[in-house]
Amino acid sequence: MKKTEVQNIVNKIYPKIKKHYGLSDFYPEFPKVKLHHNIYARITGIDGMEGDCDPDADFERDSNTIWIYWPKASSPQWIAETILHEYTHYLQDATEMQRMYNEDGYEYNTHPFELEAIAKEKDWHLFID
Repeated sequence: MKKTEVQNIVNKIYPKIKKHYGLSDFYPEFPKVKLHHNIYARITGIDGMEGDCDPDADFERDSNTIWIYWPKASSPQWIAETILHEYTHYLQDATEMQRMYNEDGYEYNTHPFELEAIAKEKDWHLFID
């Protein structure tokens, strides 16, 4: 999908997601949704950077931003699932999430907050006309 197509779909479904789930208890504002082509280029400012981890999206807590790495977008469903996953992280308590990693020994694939975000992706059909 082209970047403009992805942005148009985000513009169409994101207001519905915000209305449906509301504000987080942990942030005074809704997160921004921004598009970028690569996490490494975004973080380092160096195009062509690559690494072992290549996420589809992430929620950057410090800036309250959902980043979607748009070249991975394959359909409106994928975009809705991706936003729902990251929006779920926006709704979650970051301190508790980190504590569970550090003290309880959870890993990414077993962490209850991550499992909740994955489960929330199934609601994609509520936001696509």
